[in-house]
Amino acid sequence: MQDLNTLNRLFAREDKVNFVEGPSGMPLIEVATAQAQATVALYGGQLLSYKPARAEHDLFYLSDKAQYQQGKAIRGGAPLCWPWFGDDPGDLGRQAHGFARNLFWDVLDSQLHDDNVEITLGLESTATSKQWWPSEFRLRKKIHIGEQLNISLTTENKGDIPFSMSKALHSYFRVGDITQARVAGLDGVDYLDKTLDYAKHKQSGDVTAEGETDRVYLNAPTRVAIVDPALRRRIEIEHQGADNFVVWNPWDKAAELKDMSAEDYEQFICVETANAIANSVIVAPGAMHHMQVSYRISPET
Repeated sequence: MQDLNTLNRLFAREDKVNFVEGPSGMPLIEVATAQAQATVALYGGQLLSYKPARAEHDLFYLSDKAQYQQGKAIRGGAPLCWPWFGDDPGDLGRQAHGFARNLFWDVLDSQLHDDNVEITLGLESTATSKQWWPSEFRLRKKIHIGEQLNISLTTENKGDIPFSMSKALHSYFRVGDITQARVAGLDGVDYLDKTLDYAKHKQSGDVTAEGETDRVYLNAPTRVAIVDPALRRRIEIEHQGADNFVVWNPWDKAAELKDMSAEDYEQFICVETANAIANSVIVAPGAMHHMQVSYRISPET
């Protein structure tokens, strides 16, 4: 893991991009420009916070009970599920949602142009990763922080045989009241309901949560929006290189999670950019797969 002095010497930019010690000593990137404020954890390469200058509230929910320790995912922000989404596909006792969110990523570059910041993070296969997944890989994540937030992920196969992977940006979006929030743009799209043993249904109208919600939308459109009357805002989500949106809220099962308060389900909805289940991706030797997503906050009138 890169030390803070080295990170600041190589990658700090003026007083706008700095590397600081976070909870449990974990290194964080703090961005503060005229465009936006953001926090990125090197653990998991994970966005924890993003707030445009003109916005009243953070884009993301981050649990007050989040655990900052190796082997535990940080609850909130935008964790990455990779190289599998959901339970261990091989039923080998490996952690759900893969291992990329539970490793420290390297900082490869940081750029500052006209108060827009772009940070490049990297993760590569090691002896440790091969304990869980034998493939040779290279990941590159670019995070562009400005008036809008852009995240891209490139997966490269560095080995001699193809590999299959599924993935998701498991973004926790803050809402004022889950009972009022809705996801627009998925009307007529088929989905698998994980709360009903993956039963297939067709969405009618906007997506609303009235209880535990866990749906994988199939062959989904590239753009959806979270309409949040309580916070008087709209979150536009647009992605490329992904076939699914996943909508999740644990509802009363939040009480079973040690890193979330029982009532916190009221404050967020996850709308995840994903390649999941039948939409897993096969990456040939020497080939790459690219996924990107943009988030923009606008007032809701």
